[in-house]
Order: sequence, then structure tokens, then C-alpha cells
Amino acid sequence: MSCRMSSLRRLVRIVFIVVVVVWRSAWALEPTLRDVAYGPYERNKLDLWQAPSATPTPLIVHIHGGGFYEGNKGGFWGSSEADLVHSLEVGVSVASISYRFLDDAPLQDILRDSARAIQFLRYNAASLNIDKTRVAAFGDSAGAGTSLWLAFHDDLAEPNNTDPVLRESTRLSAAGGLMPQATYDFAQWPAVLDIPQYVWYVSMWRVAPRYYRLRPIQANLDDGKKLRADLDMLSWIDSGDPPVYLLCNQQETKLTYPNLFRFVLQELTKRNLLPFVKTKYDASVNFDILHHPAHTRALERACDAKGLPCVAIYRDTPDAEKIGVYDFLLKHLRPL
Repeated sequence: MSCRMSSLRRLVRIVFIVVVVVWRSAWALEPTLRDVAYGPYERNKLDLWQAPSATPTPLIVHIHGGGFYEGNKGGFWGSSEADLVHSLEVGVSVASISYRFLDDAPLQDILRDSARAIQFLRYNAASLNIDKTRVAAFGDSAGAGTSLWLAFHDDLAEPNNTDPVLRESTRLSAAGGLMPQATYDFAQWPAVLDIPQYVWYVSMWRVAPRYYRLRPIQANLDDGKKLRADLDMLSWIDSGDPPVYLLCNQQETKLTYPNLFRFVLQELTKRNLLPFVKTKYDASVNFDILHHPAHTRALERACDAKGLPCVAIYRDTPDAEKIGVYDFLLKHLRPL
């Protein structure tokens, strides 16, 4: 019995060590350059992994998620160190950026932090051995929306700006969105998600002050509408944009009142807030409106309508048809 317990303890210890090693290995590869300032704000920093090459290399830029209020450039999701190593092996460099949060800046300025990071990397392309004509971006959630906004938006380059960084292009060769939002004109979310307008009252009365730094009524005046239109990825899509990759592995649930009731009930039960109610957990009930598949489907439909190449991966996509975001981006960045 003692020998058996000793063996069990050794097995548990080995499993624990393996788990820790695997967990710590994710993005443990040291960047070539760390905490490079690409702008004037504290969180305007990036890390860069340079692919060894005698000629300028293509570049993949990772933009982290976190709802624009948390996260950092070290928080890769949907990736592994193997993806990074493979990219470097085939001659593609990788950067990861941080940006300001909503406590410090409105959404329209935060998105332009990421745009500036792209411009900074292009401005320093010669010293960083980067091919500025082959730059892609991807991210999850907020980083997904940002990557798609950059992919679809007209070029933000300002040729006459006194800041030489801002004279560079923001256009991409390809983009990837993992669990994306379809638009940052939040007033459109009821139509995207197929829910009644009054259910999403926060689209103006709660979201506008937080995300746009506008009073709700301002968001519906001419200047507010112009600002919202600038943040509407759906309206920017056209056939001249770069190919995009979309991934949403969430369950698709109709956002009806009965399903909302079921969702709230099981969430309360899961948190032991309804001790006298026994509700069986149903994973098919998904009310994550930030990452709902309806966002991805809206983006896919808009791309198809404009004739823009788009690969969309869903929970029920056959395994044989699934492709990873790195494979997609590398396909469009493969060295000449």
C-alpha cells in the first residue's frame, strides 16, 4: 500500500511539473527587442521577434484582447510557441503590441494606437529588416476588432504630417479576427445580434460615455454619427481590402427572452446564488453578446457581398476545412 501511494505521489508530481512546463513555455521565446516605445504613452510598447534573414522579412503583428480595459502584449490567445517558431523558421517576423485602455483614452484613439504601431514598424523597416509591403495583423476579441478595423479602413497615412511615423501606411496584406465584433458602431448591435433595440439600451446610454467619451445625445448628432461611422468595420469593407480570417468557436444560440432566462438561471445556479434551485448546465445556451457567432456571420456576409476573400471558421465547421490563423496569414505573407 505504501509503495502504491508513493508511486501515485510521483505520478502526480510528474504531471504537475509537465503542466507547469507547458504553461510557462507559451511565448517563453525571448523577443529580439522588448518594450520598444512606438508612441508617447506609457502603454505604447511593442515586442519584436526578428526572423533571421539576409533580406527584409514579412511581419505578423499581434494585437491583444481584453475589452479595451485589460490585457497586454504578452497575452497571446489562439497561438502557441510552435506558431511563433514556425513563423520565424519560414522567414516571417512577429511583433506584439500593447495600447491604451478606456480609462485613459476613448475607443477612437485606442484604435489609432494600434495604427501607429503599424506605422512605427514601417517607418523603422530598414533598421528592423522588415518588408513594409508585407504586414499582417491578428488578435482576439478587442484585438480581433482592431485588426479588422485596420484591414478595412481607408489608409490612415498623413503624407504631410510633421511626425514622420504618421506618414506611413496602415494598410495590411492580410488580417485575422478570433472571436471578433462586427462593428464598433454599437447602435448596430441589435441588428447584428437580432435582438430588440430596447434590449440593447446600453448601445447609446451606457456605451457612448464609456467608449466614445460622448454624452448619449451627442452620439446621435452629426459629429457623433461621423465618429461612429469611422468605427464601423462593416461599412468600410470593399473588394480592395486584404483577405481576412474569422474564427468563432462559440455555440450559436438565438438571443430570445426564453433563452436569456435559461442562461441567467444557470449562471446564478453555477455561482451558488440560487441554492434551492437545481438547474442542469446547458452549454448550448450562449449569451456572450461580445463574441456571439452572429458577429462573425455578419462580417462574413459583408465580405461575400463585396467580393472580398474571407475564411470563416465556426464551431460546426468540419475539421478537414479548419485552418489556423497563422497558416492563413503565412499563406499571404510567404517570402518571395
